[in-house]
Amino acid sequence: MRLLLADDNEMNVELFSAALDGYDLVIARDGSQALDRALAQKFDLILLDIQMPGLDGYDVCRALRAKGLKTPILALSASAMPTDVHKGHAAGFDAYLTKPISPHDLLRAVRSHTRTAA
Repeated sequence: MRLLLADDNEMNVELFSAALDGYDLVIARDGSQALDRALAQKFDLILLDIQMPGLDGYDVCRALRAKGLKTPILALSASAMPTDVHKGHAAGFDAYLTKPISPHDLLRAVRSHTRTAA
């Protein structure tokens, strides 16, 4: 199963990579790189940090949905404010996950959304 993880924080990338061991994980370090990779390659699921340099996660998700991408996209955010969650769903995210997130919860979300998409 091929996943795209977009996060500019090296510690988060390491933690998420360890939690997602066994998946074919492609890393993007900013929003522009995430958008380019998501449009150029096929993924089973995309994980986008909300706060990234350049394009943020909302912008990337909106752009991917505007291009017709149906791949499940999960938001990763340190903010759990109801307005942020609403903004995430309005942008087209399938789920809005708040950081810190346990490896167990991250895996559960990934498995849930990849089963749904299959």
